[in-house]
Amino acid sequence: MDTNKVKKTRIGALDIFIIIALVVCVVAIGVRMYVNSISDVGEQVALEDYVVTFKVLDIKDTSAKNYFEPNTNFYLKDVNTLFGTIREGITVNDAEKEYQMPNGDVVIAQNNATGDLYRVDVEVSANVKGRIDAEGRFLLNGNTYIGANKEIEIYSKYLAVTAIITSVEKAQ
Repeated sequence: MDTNKVKKTRIGALDIFIIIALVVCVVAIGVRMYVNSISDVGEQVALEDYVVTFKVLDIKDTSAKNYFEPNTNFYLKDVNTLFGTIREGITVNDAEKEYQMPNGDVVIAQNNATGDLYRVDVEVSANVKGRIDAEGRFLLNGNTYIGANKEIEIYSKYLAVTAIITSVEKAQ
């Protein structure tokens, strides 16, 4: 037997196909990362100042007085980002409850409780950052849609509430 023979290896068609596929994947990932980095910078630059007005229904009177102070920051619960900063002047009204009677009529009753059971509805405005997208919708912080009648969960250092958006206006 001849033990000095060396076996020659050749690159086959399958090897070439695998190499080309790997190169294409690396290039595609690089292009995708480059496009994402450009679009992120463009969206952050376009944020403008807006005023969002919202209602918080049926909360304790003491919470309304103590935790909706001007310059208090509130955050979005879902994404843990800044929602906005409370502005001067909140509106506080007695909370109303709707009761359906056995005959089907709906009766609205005013809150008549006292002490810690006294409940109120609050209307508050906040300074926020956002932009209007191509479809005319407001995007809070450039990425979270909010609009009239949308319910969102927000929180501050001492309070977590569900807010109902009543209006979104460009800041003056």
